[in-house]
Amino acid sequence: MKRIGVIAAFIFLVSPGALWAQEKVVVGGSGGLFDEVKEIVKLYQAKNPSHQIEITAESIPTGASIEATKVGRLTIGLVGRPLRDEERGKLVYRPVARVPVGIGVHKSNPVGSLSESQVCGVFSGRVKSWREVGGGDGKIVVLAAIPKNDVFSGALRKQMACFTDLKVSPEAIVLNRVLEVLDALNHRPGTIGIISISADMNSTRPNLKAISVGGVFPSAEALHSGKYNYFHEYGIITIGEPQGVAKRFLEFMTNSESHKILARGGITPVR
Repeated sequence: MKRIGVIAAFIFLVSPGALWAQEKVVVGGSGGLFDEVKEIVKLYQAKNPSHQIEITAESIPTGASIEATKVGRLTIGLVGRPLRDEERGKLVYRPVARVPVGIGVHKSNPVGSLSESQVCGVFSGRVKSWREVGGGDGKIVVLAAIPKNDVFSGALRKQMACFTDLKVSPEAIVLNRVLEVLDALNHRPGTIGIISISADMNSTRPNLKAISVGGVFPSAEALHSGKYNYFHEYGIITIGEPQGVAKRFLEFMTNSESHKILARGGITPVR
């Protein structure tokens, strides 16, 4: 009878709640959702103080997030795009949110809207002057990131028919990262590039301006309503199906409180 009592006590001590209290979940990865997920982690910790969950101090690129999740340094990896076939292995990808992808120019540029055909004409190099699309005098300077890092152009290739097989102008200035494209647009009048549009876009780049495509401005509201059709997707990855605290946290990310945090950043949750 004493032995049965000991076994019963052990089972009580290692109940799911006790096991979850011992399990540590580490979240980290790409910067696209990093600030919002950091806030969601903080909210989850406040509601579940016995669960050990933390987010890394800084964001890392998507490629590094994938590798860190594969080797177990991250329990939940944040990624700035869906996984490629060669990256999958045992990883499971889940879409979390979308942001509008659109066309960015310097705020001094009077052009406020382009049609799809004008967008493709500009980025292919067929349209070379701002005057051809309703702007002032001056040459159009196309900016792009190197193909492997140009996730926003990749989104347009899937969603805008004339952009699918488009070859970017040979006169385009090709930069290493999308962030460099954003910085150049912020500082150089006459430039144009493909960007994501978020609520805090101008907090660090006050001279960056998004323009309408086909008469529709690329806002989160327009994306959510279906009036605007161009977007970039962010997601999370885990090794296999999540369990314990990781599963609970991912379920928490789909509730209304978490969705409000995403929406404040101009991000549309995937429901």
